Amino acid sequence: MDLIEMRSCTTGMHLTFPGLAIQRIELVWLLLLLAQNKPMNARRNNQSGFTLIELLVVIIILGMLSALAFPAYSAMVRRARYAEARQQMSGIAKEVQIYHVENGTYPPDTNPNIQPQGIMNWPEGEDIPYQSFYDYDHWGVGDNQCYVQIGYGGESGVSTYPKHKLNKKPPGFEEFGDNLVLAVALYDCSRGSGPVK
Repeated sequence: MDLIEMRSCTTGMHLTFPGLAIQRIELVWLLLLLAQNKPMNARRNNQSGFTLIELLVVIIILGMLSALAFPAYSAMVRRARYAEARQQMSGIAKEVQIYHVENGTYPPDTNPNIQPQGIMNWPEGEDIPYQSFYDYDHWGVGDNQCYVQIGYGGESGVSTYPKHKLNKKPPGFEEFGDNLVLAVALYDCSRGSGPVK
């Protein structure tokens, strides 16, 4: 060899370059030098990014995870909104009872989303979960009895509970589809079936 002469011995290596002699370079150092002499463009190609297959696998896995998580998230949001509606309805019911104690009667029946007489705590618009409606009902339900309830339109915003009937024996909540009813009072009165105005 004209440029490089290599001789091996048991204790190390002897390299001869034209005009330069390097003695006893350990094998580890030689391997490191050889490893560093790789072309730079080959090194960049190996580290340039992910392959299309790897990206597709990650996207499919994320899609499956989100498909599993979305129903649980939706159910959690629904439970939270209905819990908020129950809390608001309980606040309205307390005010209705206070009105009854102060006036000896319950407020007259109103249409949906109309604030009853004497009730200050009446959520409206965006304050109502699902931007639905509340309905204060004061009905004669027959058998010389009157019934007071608070209805909630739920996610659909459509009233599905029966009208002018005893929907739940007070006190307590009852579900009708996605509607919610809070029974406030049932008392004796001399009215037939229909709204108490």
